[in-house]
Amino acid sequence: MAKKITKIDPVKQRVIQQLQPKKRVCAYCRVSTDSREQQNSFSVQLGYYKPLIEDQEDWQFAGIYADEARSGTKLQKRDDFLRMMKDCENGRIDMIITKSLTRFARNTVDSIQAIRRLKELGIAVFFEKEHINSLSEKSELMLTILSSLAQGESESISTNNKWAAVKRFQDGTFILGTPAYGYTKDENGELIIQEEEAEVVSRIFREYLNGKGTYVIAKDLSEEGIPTIRSAEKWQDWAIKDILQNPIYTGNLLQQKTLTTDVVPFKRKPNKGQLPQYLIEDNHQPIITKEQAEAVMEIFDYRRKQMGMDDTGKYQSRYAFSSKIFCGECGSTFRRQKIYIGKPYEKIQWCCHRHIEDITKCSQKAVREDDIQWAFTVMWNKLVSNYTEILIPLLDTLKKLRMDEQQEQEISECSNRIMELTEQSHILSRLVSKGYIDPAVFIERQNALTLELAAAKKKRGQLLDNNGFEREIAGTELLLERIKNKPDVIEEYREDLFLQITDKVIVQKNGQITFLLINQLELSEPCRKEAVEDDAKTYAHRL
Repeated sequence: MAKKITKIDPVKQRVIQQLQPKKRVCAYCRVSTDSREQQNSFSVQLGYYKPLIEDQEDWQFAGIYADEARSGTKLQKRDDFLRMMKDCENGRIDMIITKSLTRFARNTVDSIQAIRRLKELGIAVFFEKEHINSLSEKSELMLTILSSLAQGESESISTNNKWAAVKRFQDGTFILGTPAYGYTKDENGELIIQEEEAEVVSRIFREYLNGKGTYVIAKDLSEEGIPTIRSAEKWQDWAIKDILQNPIYTGNLLQQKTLTTDVVPFKRKPNKGQLPQYLIEDNHQPIITKEQAEAVMEIFDYRRKQMGMDDTGKYQSRYAFSSKIFCGECGSTFRRQKIYIGKPYEKIQWCCHRHIEDITKCSQKAVREDDIQWAFTVMWNKLVSNYTEILIPLLDTLKKLRMDEQQEQEISECSNRIMELTEQSHILSRLVSKGYIDPAVFIERQNALTLELAAAKKKRGQLLDNNGFEREIAGTELLLERIKNKPDVIEEYREDLFLQITDKVIVQKNGQITFLLINQLELSEPCRKEAVEDDAKTYAHRL
């Protein structure tokens, strides 16, 4: 007896076809340079895709996303690409057409990640030149290979460009793309002085030699509304330092001060001896004298030694409180300052960075370094004297809270579900490879499995993170070990002890100094000045 077989189309596909008869299709275009030839290519692409999409009866034009003069090696620098991805996630696009894989991205990792994200959303990317649809079953391998080839091409071009640049460095024919602040270029590419900017450069050197710091100079220039380098919002102290240390202002030109990494994504980094540099003396008209430049460098060297920094500008032995003191009012970090410099009562204080910049944005007062040290000493002695009443019960409580039965059960359920979904995904892959199910059905089910799998993994991660208390438990155990080994109170501040047990210090608005310890326990002490005042008030009250 012959079997009767009736094909039943998926309900979801029929509903989609009824509610949305046309596929919303967009195009993505990109040109990588500012040359006139590439700009023409850009215009041609724009004029090509719109009629191509509109001529298809079952397609609906969803727009053209175009990045002009953008590199394909970094997705972060392509505004329209990121906007297109966002529109895809918001359900506004069903398909993307692009000229070729090299127009889409030259970075293998970024390209594959973007395509996989679009596949999860059920959105196809069609590459015309390679004639590949990203939703086809064999697309993953081909796209990976072609993306790798595109990335290799970018790296090869980068290598050739770097070789050509070095060649021009060696024979002195390299022309700067963007001249340093204070200079511009003539028709031959030679550096000439830009008078208004040169006056600012001269002022920066003069004020630094007269004792002003880079932060104060930057602040004064910003307040006076003097135009900044490359139209930045305001002057920064690092920009002042760059100007003061640049040999270009003495008439010399130092080339290859930076380098570009060899592999995608290309990153520009300071050349700190990895590659040779090329110094061209008396290359152009100077703005300052060589004697001024030498005096500035002597001041820099002196201040580096005073601050414990090496020749690269990194701290050899940073202050114990650096990057650890935070403002309880605005959350900014505190900066170290010296007051009454040169006098017998010279002191060190720490002040909120935002308060220093603008007193109207934060009213937090500065706190003396010895007051913080005194408060830490008092806090530590109290903790040592009472650790059996504070730390031991805290450790027991944390261990009990680490995980309850309900959470363990939920985590176990999530883990089992993840295993089931993973196995289903493998079964689907085997079925489609043997031709037992239609590729379109496979894609629909695979996308659903992928979304559910991601949700299950996210839930399990949140359960593991929320109530683990691993950091708090480990920190409390370290504190107990530290106290049991040396339980004695201390008579004066110890920097090594502070660094071992403290995560951060918060200076509160009311004058309290809060110490956040390595186990996330917060212990507060009043500032010494306020503590003395409170003691005086208490004594007066008793009298």
